[in-house]
Amino acid sequence: RWVTEESLLAFRREIWVIFQDYKLLESKKVYENVAFAMEVCWYSDEIIRKKVPEALEKVGLLIKKDKFVYELSWGEKQRVAIARALVHDPKIIIWDEPTGNLDPETAKEIIWIFTDLNIDWKTVIMATHDSNIVNSLNKRVITFQDRKIISDKENWDYNLK
Repeated sequence: RWVTEESLLAFRREIWVIFQDYKLLESKKVYENVAFAMEVCWYSDEIIRKKVPEALEKVGLLIKKDKFVYELSWGEKQRVAIARALVHDPKIIIWDEPTGNLDPETAKEIIWIFTDLNIDWKTVIMATHDSNIVNSLNKRVITFQDRKIISDKENWDYNLK
């Protein structure tokens, strides 16, 4: 069966990846970065005008919607990347090293957003080496080593020993 443009767009809206380096457009403003993620998926201008402010509000950045990305802290950039995901209302969010570039306090704030997403019935798959994050969440932990699953446990700690 061939993939149609319509089915590909639907798939893109179901799964979203938040990269460690955020993949933001530095020369654009916060609002424009989030809107761009919707424009490439052919959302109407009306839906973009509605959903972008909602997503920015949810991550605490509506007040910075007119700032350029290069003016933001790493934590704020992470929040813009999260807002980009939220506008699509995906079922699955794949998150690569969500706190890799953040100080411990900002990392805690980002993990609270993660927890809220999970409460909202989003499946969040997080790749991280940070045992503090994993242990604080008390969620399912799948551990890989040499490209193989070596453990898969509910409510477990990150432990390679």
